[in-house]
Amino acid sequence: MAPQASAEQRRKHGLNDDNNQSRQGKRGKYTSVACEECKKRKSKCIPAGESGCKRCLEGRLACIYTRAPPQLVRDKAESHHEYRQSLHLAQQNQRIESLSSEVTQIRQQLADLTGAVNRLGEAKQALPGSLRPLSPAASQGAPLVHSPTSHSRRDNVSQQPQFMGPTRPAFGLVMGERALTRMGIPVCDSVPPSGAQSPTTSSHDPTCSAVAREYWASCSPDEVRRLLEVWHDEVEMVYPFIDLRDQVSQSPELIERFRTAARMENQHFGVDTRDIDLFKVALSTANVCDSGGKNELSTAIVDSVESNISRLSKSNTNLKSIQLLMMLSIYYFHSGEDLLSWRTIGLAAREALEMGLHRKESTLDRFRDQLSRAKAARVFWCLYVLDRRWSFGAGLPFAISERDIDPDLPEPDAEFAYLRCMVNYGRLNSEIWDAIPPFGSGPQSIPEDTANSLEARALDWLESIPTELQLRHPRLGLAPQSQPAGLQRLRTLLYLRGNHTRSLIHRNHILDGPRISGNLQGAWLVVDIAMDSIQVLMHLSATTDIYKRQQNAFNYFLLSALAIIVLAVCNAPEIFTGPCRKSFLDAVELVRGFSRHSNVSMRLWKTINGILPRLGRLGLQRSEGLSSSSTGKTPAVVAAPGQFGPSLGHSLGAELEPYMPGVDPHSDLVSNANFMCESPDLSQMGTDLLSLFDAFGHRYAQPADYYSANAYALNDFEFLSEIGGEVSRRFEGLI
Repeated sequence: MAPQASAEQRRKHGLNDDNNQSRQGKRGKYTSVACEECKKRKSKCIPAGESGCKRCLEGRLACIYTRAPPQLVRDKAESHHEYRQSLHLAQQNQRIESLSSEVTQIRQQLADLTGAVNRLGEAKQALPGSLRPLSPAASQGAPLVHSPTSHSRRDNVSQQPQFMGPTRPAFGLVMGERALTRMGIPVCDSVPPSGAQSPTTSSHDPTCSAVAREYWASCSPDEVRRLLEVWHDEVEMVYPFIDLRDQVSQSPELIERFRTAARMENQHFGVDTRDIDLFKVALSTANVCDSGGKNELSTAIVDSVESNISRLSKSNTNLKSIQLLMMLSIYYFHSGEDLLSWRTIGLAAREALEMGLHRKESTLDRFRDQLSRAKAARVFWCLYVLDRRWSFGAGLPFAISERDIDPDLPEPDAEFAYLRCMVNYGRLNSEIWDAIPPFGSGPQSIPEDTANSLEARALDWLESIPTELQLRHPRLGLAPQSQPAGLQRLRTLLYLRGNHTRSLIHRNHILDGPRISGNLQGAWLVVDIAMDSIQVLMHLSATTDIYKRQQNAFNYFLLSALAIIVLAVCNAPEIFTGPCRKSFLDAVELVRGFSRHSNVSMRLWKTINGILPRLGRLGLQRSEGLSSSSTGKTPAVVAAPGQFGPSLGHSLGAELEPYMPGVDPHSDLVSNANFMCESPDLSQMGTDLLSLFDAFGHRYAQPADYYSANAYALNDFEFLSEIGGEVSRRFEGLI
């Protein structure tokens, strides 16, 4: 029994061992995919990443996995890797979908923008010529602060402010254009004259850089010294805000540096960067004065200075940075870029205010010795004078207000007599600026008591000029045959500025016929001043080369005087035609003597260019009115041969020809294909100007029996008066 029992026990225990092994295998497989808590609850364990299962995370329980056999561990690792890989792919797909959506939105926005631009272009083409917006190159102008990749050369591109100030030359043109528009005269589309606006090119053009390299390679110290002497005579003697004698002594060293700049850019030559820029601007300005205008060489040299302006503007302000900006503004002025001059001097003025140069106390604190204080005072007062000059020329406000200047601030020393005169002239300009009514304020005239006070102030200023700086007038035969050129230039400029100031005060007397008849004495006063200025300019041009060297400085006075004469003749031809003819001829001769691209000739041409097409339309409308009225037995108006000068022998009403008295309707002046598209022919321009001038004189020179014979109807006489009024309003802005 014992063996059998033992066998039964063994079989029983063997079965139990098999069952245990079977149950242990199942439990091992179960525990490999479940944590301890899930095993206790006998529920499915759902992994939720490396942090545990979903049920434990929701119940905030500790999720613990027992160690599984190696094969199960490997299976779990592979399963977790696949899960993470699928999650990563899902995230990538989501990002791709988001990017695709953004690209679609950008495409839609570009399509909308393209459509808007096309619509604006179509609307621009539909506008009249005078209402079309200017191109960015013409309306914004070249910025002063340039980056190395954003320079643009401004060759032959006119810089005009968008704001219409009371002293800007184009001030009166707007009123004339509006008057013509109110009369129903359509605007004529115009094309810029050839050569007036050239496409801008990069300042880093290889040709431009080659010009500068070639110049420095061939430049000698003697040539540099000569140009610096020109700078001293033309600029430094007038505005003593800087002394370049140190640059004269260092010219060989500076030239060598420019020649070897590429391979020795890190070498130290003992010269400050600002000193190098001052040296370059002085040479460029002297080159412009010496050659009679801006050229490729001067532009190439100044471009390298302009690229440093943005860097210098970020550094601390000092006296040299102000001097550099002042020199740049003077260079722009002599180059004919008046708007850039105004912008640049405004930057210099703000730096001066930042340094406190306008206050005595801050100047004493910043500058310790007497010499540096005197230099700082000269810098500020030269800056003040230039601010007044450039602002008046551009018709834009001053950068330095009179009330901000300390009344105790020391003025220039007595040895700088011209600068002292100009400081007082600047104060007089401030009073005139405040007295002139702003555009659109109604009557464009100064009250009589204010005008009398300003006239007295102007005469006092003229009398306060030191004897050595007073002009020896050629009319009185007092002008010496030989006098220093620099001194003669200063005398002439002071005298012309006095005349121009008085013209601004009294210009309202000649703006229309009723004002002339109401104050004939005041009208003759302003006309006499204009004729006197032309006589002085003629003598200066005939006896010296001063006018030729500084055309932009003297052109302003010539145009102002010429505009006054034209206004007077247009509004009262029976009074002013004969006495003003010689002065008008002299002014035309000065214009004719300028180069083809001279600022004054281009400006005068554009003035005539802008008014004659609309005058032609005015004559055309008048002719149509006469033709229609002829059916009502109104006598036809026919100009007699030679009636308005040798160039006109055509019928006013026949064939609906555009009519302008004294100008041949078939001449080049009236042909749109010519005067709207080509640069001025100076010889033809002089003839056309004289014809236009004579037209307003001859309209009152007809014999009495001519009018009694009904060759001229009353309405036609009024028509000629209207033409004179419109031309006078056109020239009014040049005063």
